[in-house]
Amino acid sequence: MSLCQLLSILELFHIADGIEKARLLPRFIQVTEKNLLLILVIMLEEIQSEPVVCVQFLLWNILDLLRYPHELLRVMGTPSVTMLRTRYTLWIPLYVLSVATEGVTLYQALPLLEAAGPNSIPIHPPFILLFYLPVLVLGATVTVWQLLKERQRHLDKLNNKIKRR
Repeated sequence: MSLCQLLSILELFHIADGIEKARLLPRFIQVTEKNLLLILVIMLEEIQSEPVVCVQFLLWNILDLLRYPHELLRVMGTPSVTMLRTRYTLWIPLYVLSVATEGVTLYQALPLLEAAGPNSIPIHPPFILLFYLPVLVLGATVTVWQLLKERQRHLDKLNNKIKRR
């Protein structure tokens, strides 16, 4: 899982090179967020056995399985109507579940970080996580709003093409 998440950094280069048509900043935040959560899970061995971590990784993989084939078909110039509808219909509830499980994982990590004691970091790690949880909710809200707009735009384009035929 670590290798796959680290390789997800390549997505940023694909966007920067124009291979994939997406906004760089939101994807950068998403990739960074996933990698930081993964580092937290790796650091805290006690959290690795929690069921929510397994669900988190499962949701991440399902989201990627929805996105990557769609993007591949789009880059090849043969977009699939079924993939388009599936990606933009299932993506939103799965993303919300993913954010919820991420919040639960971070919340469960708080006592473990507290027990670990003070580090050389000037800011107390549980304080950082408590600050991050509302930021996570705000970011997820904005992302879902953007996904709904993007879904509507793509489905409108698809419906216009179907009407023309």
